[in-house]
Amino acid sequence: MSRVSLRPHVAAALAGCLLTCSAIAADPGATEVSAATSPRPRVGLVLAGGGAKGGAHVGVLKVLEDMHVPIDCIAGTSMGALVGGGYASGIPADGLETFVVGIDWKTVVGGAGQRDLQTIEQKRAGATYSNDIEMGLRDKRVILPAGILNTSNIEDLLRSYVAASRLQGDFDKLPIPYRAVATDMISGKMVVLKDGDLATAMRASMAIPGAFAPVMTEQYILSDGGMVRNIPVDVARNLCADVVIVVNLVEQELQREKLQTATQLILRSSDVGIMANENLQLESLTDRDIRIDVIMGDITTTDFERVPETIPLGEKAAREMAANLAPLAVPEAEYHTWRASVTAGQNIETRLADVQYKGMERVNPEYLAGRAQVKSGDKVDTATISAEAQRMSALPEFESVEYRLTGDPGGPTLEWWPQEKTYGPNYLKFDLGLYGSEGGDLGFVVYAKHTRTWVNSLGAEWRNEVQLGYFNNLSTSFYQPLDVNQRFFVEPKAIFTRSWEDVFYDNERLATYKFSDLGGTVDLGANLSDNAQVRLGYLYTRRKATVETGSQILPEDERVDAGLTMSATFDSRDTPFNPTRGIAAAMEYAYVDESLGAELDWERLELGIGMAVPVRNDVVWMTLAGGTDLDSEIPPDRYFMLGGPGSFPGFELGELRLTDYWTASGSYLWKFKDLMSIRGQALYAGVRLEAGQVFGRLEQLVSPAFDDSEMIYGGSVYMTGRTQAGPLTLGVGMTSTDSWSLWIAVGRPIGHGTILERGIFR
Repeated sequence: MSRVSLRPHVAAALAGCLLTCSAIAADPGATEVSAATSPRPRVGLVLAGGGAKGGAHVGVLKVLEDMHVPIDCIAGTSMGALVGGGYASGIPADGLETFVVGIDWKTVVGGAGQRDLQTIEQKRAGATYSNDIEMGLRDKRVILPAGILNTSNIEDLLRSYVAASRLQGDFDKLPIPYRAVATDMISGKMVVLKDGDLATAMRASMAIPGAFAPVMTEQYILSDGGMVRNIPVDVARNLCADVVIVVNLVEQELQREKLQTATQLILRSSDVGIMANENLQLESLTDRDIRIDVIMGDITTTDFERVPETIPLGEKAAREMAANLAPLAVPEAEYHTWRASVTAGQNIETRLADVQYKGMERVNPEYLAGRAQVKSGDKVDTATISAEAQRMSALPEFESVEYRLTGDPGGPTLEWWPQEKTYGPNYLKFDLGLYGSEGGDLGFVVYAKHTRTWVNSLGAEWRNEVQLGYFNNLSTSFYQPLDVNQRFFVEPKAIFTRSWEDVFYDNERLATYKFSDLGGTVDLGANLSDNAQVRLGYLYTRRKATVETGSQILPEDERVDAGLTMSATFDSRDTPFNPTRGIAAAMEYAYVDESLGAELDWERLELGIGMAVPVRNDVVWMTLAGGTDLDSEIPPDRYFMLGGPGSFPGFELGELRLTDYWTASGSYLWKFKDLMSIRGQALYAGVRLEAGQVFGRLEQLVSPAFDDSEMIYGGSVYMTGRTQAGPLTLGVGMTSTDSWSLWIAVGRPIGHGTILERGIFR
C-alpha cells in the first residue's frame, strides 16, 4: 500500500481533527488520489489546446489566484500543456504571464536570429530563395523531413521554462500533479504522459503534424494531442478531480464564404475532427463542474504575436464565472500556505564537473567541444546553457539539441545529446528563379544542390551543384577541413559554366554571345570567425566565347585562363535577401599569367560592401562597389558587367561592359505590409539613389573615339519583400544616360555581372 500525504490547504482546514484522522490509502500502482475524507472537493484544471489562443489560460489562472482557488491537479493539451506544465512546476500566474508575454515568437517559431549563429561556410553556401525545404537522399529515394519548421528553438524554450522540474521524472511528484496529452501516430490513440522529461512531454503534446517533427520514443511516435483529446476532461478525472474546471477556447463562428476552396476545406477538416473530440469531453461535464468559455474574437491558432491580447480575454471569461468558482475558494491564509508550498523557481545555477557529447553517429564530438563556450569547470545557469544549446542547434547537422544534468547535483555533468537529422547525411535542396524586364531581358533558372556531410571525422563535405537556364552551372567540390575545429581547409573544385549574354553598344542590344568555361580551382582557406573567411587558390579554365546572333562585337575566342586567386568574405546579415540589419563585404582578386599556364596575362580586382540599418520598422540599405583591371590587358569577355537591379537599376542586365568602375547607392525601404510577421515575411516600398563612374567601356573597342569614362546617376522605385513564394521585386529605374528599365524578379536572383550579384551577396 502507498501512503499519500494530505495537501497543505486541506491539512490547515482539518487542524483540529488530525488526532482522529486516518491515513488515506490508494490502490497499488494507481495514480488517482482519494478525496473521500476531504471536506472540499479536489479540483482538476483542464486546459484546452489552441496554439496562440492558449495564452488565455494565463488570464484564467490569474483570476483563480485572486479568488484563492487552489488546484489539485492539471491536465493539458498542446498550448494548454505548456501553460499547465509551468503552473504544475510551481510557476505562479504572474510568472507565467511574464514568460508568455516575453516569448519572441519570431525567434522561437520563425527562426529569427538563427543566421547569426551559423558558421561562415553555412552563409557562403547561400540560401534556396523560393523555399526552405531541405530533403534527404537515401537508398536512391528522396526523403522529406518530418516537420517543415525547425523545433530546436521551441525545445530550448521549453527546457529553460521548466529547467528545475526536468530533474523530476515523475509528474505526480511535481508541486501539482500533471498530465500532458499526445497522439500516437502509429495507433492513432491517446497517450497520457505522466513521467519522463517534462519539457519533452510538453513538446510532444504541441507537435502539430507536418509543421513540427514528432517526438520519437521506443513505443510511440507522438504528435499533437489535440487530434484525439483537445480538452482532456477524463484525464483530469482519472488523475484526481472531483470537480473539473475546463478552460475552453472559442473562436468566432466561421463564415460560409471562407469555406469555398479546396485548401480552405482541407484545413477546416482538421478543425472538425478536433471539435468532435472536444464536444464529447464537454458533454461529459456534470453540474458540479465549471466550464469557462473564453471568446477569442478574431485571434486564431497561428496569431502568436497576439498572445498578449489573449490574457485579458481569459481574465474576463473567468471573472464572469466568479459565482461558480467561489465555492471552491479557501480562506486567504490557507491559500497562501498552499501557494507557498507549490511555488518553485526554475533557474539552475551550478558549477559543472564535466561536459560530454553523446549519441552521435556522424558528427565528431571534438568539433562540438572546440566550438563550445561552456566548458568543464564553468559556473553556469539556465540562460548560459540555453545560449549554448542555440549555438549548437544552428549547425546544419542537427534537427534538435537536448541536454541533461547528471551525477552529483552539487557538481553535475552536462550531457549534450544532439539529434542528428534522420534524413541525412546526404541532403538535397532545390530552387527556382525568374527575371523579366520591359527591355527584353527574360531569364529563368532551375537550381539543385547535393551535399554529403561528415565524410570523415574532420567534417569533410562533398558538394554538387546544378543550375540550368539563364546561367548554366555544373560543379563538384570536396571541402576538407585540416583540423578538428575546422579553422583551416582545402577545397578542390571542378566547374563547367555556360551562359548566353546580350552585348550592347551605346544602350542598343546588338548581339548575343555564348560563354563557356571548363576547368577547376583549388583553394586553401581559413575560417577567421563565424562571419569571416579568406581563401587563396589556383584557377585553371578553358574559356570559349562565340557569337550566337547579331554583330560580332566581342572577339570570338578560345583560350586557357590560369593563375592565382584570392578572396575574402564577411557576412553578419540577418538574412541573405532584404536584410534588416548587418554587413556583407567581399573581395575577389585574380592574377592570370603565362607562367602559371595561361595564354594571356591579366589581372582583375573587385570589392563590394553592403550595410543594412534598421530604422523603426523600416530599413536603410547602402552599398559601395568597385572593380579594376589594374591597368592590365584584360580580355573583353572578362570585363565587368554593370546593369540590372542588383548592380545599377535603369540598365538592362550586363548592359555596360567595362574595365573599371565604382558605384555607390542608398535605399530607404518602408515596410507597408506584414505578410507573415512571425516568419519575417513582409513587403517594402523602396526608393534608391545611385551614382557611379565607369571607365574602359566595351564601345571603345568598336569606336576608339567613344568617350569611355563618365559619371552616371540613377534612381529607382520598387516594391520588394520576402513572400511565401520567395523573394519578390517589382520596380522601375532610370539613369542620367536616358536609359530606363521596368523589371520583375521572383525567387532565386538572376544576374552575375558584379560582385554585388555574386557569392555572398546572393
